[in-house]
Amino acid sequence: MKSANYELILETTCSTLHNGTEAEVSQLKAKAIHLGETPELYYPFGFPPLPLAMTVSDLDKMLFRHAIPVRFLKGIYGTLLEPKAIYKSRTRPASVGASAIVLSFESIHLGPIVVAMHADLKLGRDRVNMVKSIYAKEDKSFESEWREEGLLLWHR
Repeated sequence: MKSANYELILETTCSTLHNGTEAEVSQLKAKAIHLGETPELYYPFGFPPLPLAMTVSDLDKMLFRHAIPVRFLKGIYGTLLEPKAIYKSRTRPASVGASAIVLSFESIHLGPIVVAMHADLKLGRDRVNMVKSIYAKEDKSFESEWREEGLLLWHR
């Protein structure tokens, strides 16, 4: 279930990242935002039933380096509930722990949006599943390449 406060916290955090002082932004980047519970769809792929979170420093990267719109970030939980496909990570070895690349149905001008997730990470005193990155895939042939490499875990 999605956190009832997620969108409000996201809006407030984004506002501070855009308009806050350097000290406010620096202090905020050390925090995390809880999105809700990890959807059951991810359990068979090594994601335990833990809360789902993202750090504000990763959010900052999503907004300013990857140009992900806030409207997409507001709907990220729904995207994770209804993905187009789920792939194994191509760059993160399985020995480090479970990870997944979630392909959404949405795109921006650069290409389809994907969500990189890592399972069972320590966040403060808690263990969480983490949304580590959200970005657009500019390479149009990535889906067929990932399928040929055997990375596909699930698809709609």
